[in-house]
Amino acid sequence: MILTIIKKEILEAVQSFRFLIATLLCLFLIPLGMYVNLKEYEKRLADYQESVRLYEERSKGNVGAFFSAEGYRPPSVLSIFSVGLEYFLPNKIVTSRDGNVRTSNEQGINNPQSLLFGKVDLLFNVSYVISLLALIFTFSTITGEKENGTFRLVMSNPVPRWQILVAKMAGNYLVLLVPFALSVLVALLILAASGTVAVFSSAVLPSILTILLITLVFILAMFNLGILISSLTHRSITSIVALLFIWAVLVLSLPKISPMVAEIVYPVTSQQVLNIQKTMARENLEKERREKIVELYESLAPQFGVDPNTSFYPGRTENEKRLFALNDSLKQTIEGEYEQRINMALGRLDEEHRNCQNTQTSIAMNLSRISPASCYAYIISEISATGTLEADKIRENTERYQAEVKENLYDKYIKKEVITRNGWASGGDYVRGFDPRTAPTPELKYRHANLDEALKTEWTDIVLLLLFNIVFFALSYVSFLRYDVR
Repeated sequence: MILTIIKKEILEAVQSFRFLIATLLCLFLIPLGMYVNLKEYEKRLADYQESVRLYEERSKGNVGAFFSAEGYRPPSVLSIFSVGLEYFLPNKIVTSRDGNVRTSNEQGINNPQSLLFGKVDLLFNVSYVISLLALIFTFSTITGEKENGTFRLVMSNPVPRWQILVAKMAGNYLVLLVPFALSVLVALLILAASGTVAVFSSAVLPSILTILLITLVFILAMFNLGILISSLTHRSITSIVALLFIWAVLVLSLPKISPMVAEIVYPVTSQQVLNIQKTMARENLEKERREKIVELYESLAPQFGVDPNTSFYPGRTENEKRLFALNDSLKQTIEGEYEQRINMALGRLDEEHRNCQNTQTSIAMNLSRISPASCYAYIISEISATGTLEADKIRENTERYQAEVKENLYDKYIKKEVITRNGWASGGDYVRGFDPRTAPTPELKYRHANLDEALKTEWTDIVLLLLFNIVFFALSYVSFLRYDVR
């Protein structure tokens, strides 16, 4: 009997005008959005490759002790499916000898209107268009049958109500999946034909399949929501009005309001204020370091019969040379101590700011998770390496790149200096075997968040998306058990 009802639902849905509209929207929007985002990805990729080439060309033969190494973040290939934060995340890392590494976003915005109204990627199409179509397909599943008087005919057969509910959901769900699957197939063929994206490679295909699987779960959740509201109402017009209101709240409003509420409830200092705090902390410790080095030199100079106010380097007499050699040796301990203290102080400020940001983000995300659309957006953006996890990956890559450049470049230069209260003099040399004219240009090997990391980060949203399906269906079943079909 359940198969008969499923066939009935499929036949009615296919013959309806809404199926034609769904087919036209899916076959137009999804392939078009994929193609446009593919072209934008190709443009970002070309800009990235050109930036790396120019950097290497400019740096060749100039990799000295005071060289500022630059690293560039390549665009995520999966940003074609979800643009997310791609245009707002830093795309350049600049190292420095003093450890003051910085990141910046220099990719610019060629078409501001595209960001003003949002990108039409797969995430947009599913979250807004497909979710609305799911509600249109289900708003009259129960109320429509009652209004047409066919429910009494169906219920005259010995069929459990849960089978009717499952059949109605499955029939309409399968019908909507037909145009969606066709449009996705066309979109993937466009990607494969471009030659830019290796759709069927082991590096990309698992993520694409995961995105599509999560998408199917989200669409099913919206179907269950539509059936739930249809089972709670007795007129189709009431059902569609209620669903439109709920859709506006869950899809349009709540995801955007949640960050605003979090900023009010838990305000966080800006990055500009943090940078000023870090600069002040560094300057205070640098001033203290300089004072310690001056005191060291003043205590050593009289032992060698040298005026502590002289700072000629590397020394004119044998006594001065021995003094400067001993001073350089002992000064390294002070330098190491204050380098560690500076790193700890700056790290503490960064950690405190990061913890505050994480708390604010957690408040916003937990509030927005009332909506299945938010859960879906978090999952897809993280899998696409364009979500909040990618901000953490940028920090990890920045720290790793700075450490690599320090080890392979900055530590190859031994700086020697004498600091007195009247002035300073300095010199230095490279370690044996290191030639800045032939040294390779430091290159950033950026690592995006992979699929495993994304799934571990987003397991909460995946579970919630499954729970939405279970809860919506359970409530629909309880409501349908008491539904008056007369």
